[in-house]
Amino acid sequence: MGTKDEYQFDYLDDNERFADQINGALFGGRQVVKPEELEPAEAQTVVTEKRGRTENIKTIVDKVRLWKGKKLHILAVENQNYVDYRMVLRNMLSESVGYQKQWKRKKRAHEKLHDLKDGDEYLSGMKKDEKFAPIITLVVYFGTDGGWNGARCLHDLLDIDEELKEYVVNYRLNLYDCHEHDTFEEYKTGLRQIFETVRYVKDEEKLLKIMKENREAYSRIDSETRDMLEVVANIRIPEECRVLETGKEGYNMCDVFERIKIKGYEEGIEKGIRVLIEAYQELGMSQDIIAEKCAEKYDISNDIAKKYVKECCV
Repeated sequence: MGTKDEYQFDYLDDNERFADQINGALFGGRQVVKPEELEPAEAQTVVTEKRGRTENIKTIVDKVRLWKGKKLHILAVENQNYVDYRMVLRNMLSESVGYQKQWKRKKRAHEKLHDLKDGDEYLSGMKKDEKFAPIITLVVYFGTDGGWNGARCLHDLLDIDEELKEYVVNYRLNLYDCHEHDTFEEYKTGLRQIFETVRYVKDEEKLLKIMKENREAYSRIDSETRDMLEVVANIRIPEECRVLETGKEGYNMCDVFERIKIKGYEEGIEKGIRVLIEAYQELGMSQDIIAEKCAEKYDISNDIAKKYVKECCV
């Protein structure tokens, strides 16, 4: 199995999901960006000098797309599984490099055309009224150990006196942290199930309630969403969950929720069952009766409950 970054990189390679991420995080679910309007864009690099030699350093922008509208926009997505306390600096660098590359392209074009006037235009490498395409970077936080607690703007990183703040240009992150949201109806793809699971993975009762309320969506998640759930939410969706519907492969998370191993889930059940067994055995109850009571208490099937009781009674 690949790393989390690799799975996230591949998952958002799909234009429908990429557009869904942008529309959900930046536009509240309004379908501003259409998948068919997106075009690939080259990865960004920074050229630096190190010990007399040149090296390229990738600025770690996971997904970049060009969006054609009234103007040409560059939409970039940064995926994070942990809180990177220097994220503001990373984004500033990435966007600065992007604008610098746009300027270099303009300058090269003018040099071929020889259309710049002497003086300011020639020295600037561009004409006075020329504009750059805006770069929008979105940081998407997938961490399961709580919300984002890092800096959200440049001022948060600076040791600066209040009277000086107005003279220091600020830079703000476009940050989407699912822990700051309770519902995710604004998403139309498997991103909704991913964010719901990451948000409530440590609240089993809430997550199970969401799955039951959205049974149709959770009963046929696609294989890519299943892979993402396994790596970013630390759950296991076994092959027994695989279903075929109208020739399309998917995974059913509802009917077999008892088989999904959320971190610590089975361990918690076993611990609880052992406590119940000790209490019920002192009352002289049979294993079948104990299993029924455990199934009712933990909202699991009788077969699963009998399995746990049998193992605990050995």
